[in-house]
Amino acid sequence: STFISDSSDSSNAKEERGQDSATQGESVQRRIRRTLSNAIVGTLQTFRHGSKEVRRDKCHITYGPTHQWWQPPLSAWIPEHNREILLILFIYITGVTALARFTKICGENSEEDVENNKFCSDDFILLQDKALNGFAVGLFLLLAFRANQAYDRFWEGRKSWGRMREVSRDFTRLVCSHVKVETDDDFHDRHRAINYVAAFAAAVKLHLRKERDIRRDLDELGLDLAVQDVANLQNASHMPLFCLDILSNYLAQQVDAGKLSDYQLGVINTTSLAVMSDTLGSCERIANTPIPLSYVLQLRFFLILWLVLYPLHVIPYYGWWSILICDLVSFAVLGIESMAFEIEKPFWYD
Repeated sequence: STFISDSSDSSNAKEERGQDSATQGESVQRRIRRTLSNAIVGTLQTFRHGSKEVRRDKCHITYGPTHQWWQPPLSAWIPEHNREILLILFIYITGVTALARFTKICGENSEEDVENNKFCSDDFILLQDKALNGFAVGLFLLLAFRANQAYDRFWEGRKSWGRMREVSRDFTRLVCSHVKVETDDDFHDRHRAINYVAAFAAAVKLHLRKERDIRRDLDELGLDLAVQDVANLQNASHMPLFCLDILSNYLAQQVDAGKLSDYQLGVINTTSLAVMSDTLGSCERIANTPIPLSYVLQLRFFLILWLVLYPLHVIPYYGWWSILICDLVSFAVLGIESMAFEIEKPFWYD
């Protein structure tokens, strides 16, 4: 009888421990679901504000860098902010050429000289070669430095964004490989975390562009986040950090539930989440550090001044051909400056 009572006591103890572990497991699951849902910080009013946001149309131009480089539309050849300047320069060059041809501002010439597009007399020079060439050397050195600095920003931004893509893949792979999935709730929570990885990239893009309506991007990506999750994300003051907080919280809860070891947590944090945060900081540094305004203003002022003085040097020798020559030079020089202006913002619209 003693043996029977001892065995019954041990079986009762095992049942109690089993019930305690089951109760503890249920409480952990409830805590996970409650914590993952987070506080309700976004409402339907959040979507109403986001729907009012006006975005530029996507204007990415695809082309072949070897055999189709001439096919982009005119808007790619002449940027919008250069069209007005080029039009003003064309009117100015045409006016100066007409004055040299039909007035005596450049001296008198024979009919033979006029027919040969020589509008100025030999003893009249509108601008000395040495003065213009010396001015041009310094100007084009600054212009080359401007283009080089802009390309460095573009390439660094491209590397940061590529690194973000790679580490997002690594995080998804590690989570799918090491986090144990035993119930439907576990699968749902893991699927939600992976969706937040893709939402992180969209959130970084909107954050760098000072935009908020992330629901459009999530729909384009085909992510099936809950409506409340999307509202919370869009209402967060810093959307990328909100995504990282959700992912960090998910990993910590998996460790508490015994479905992820502390060592695995350290590996994922070191190789994935920390790198995601670093790439976010690199992108923010590039986007929030523009080229100094004084440098840009001085360069553009002297660039326009040189383009205004250049026709005075060309007209005495080329006559009506000066209009075409000066316009082509203006197009090339302003094109280099506009190229630097465009690529110095690697996360903006094309």
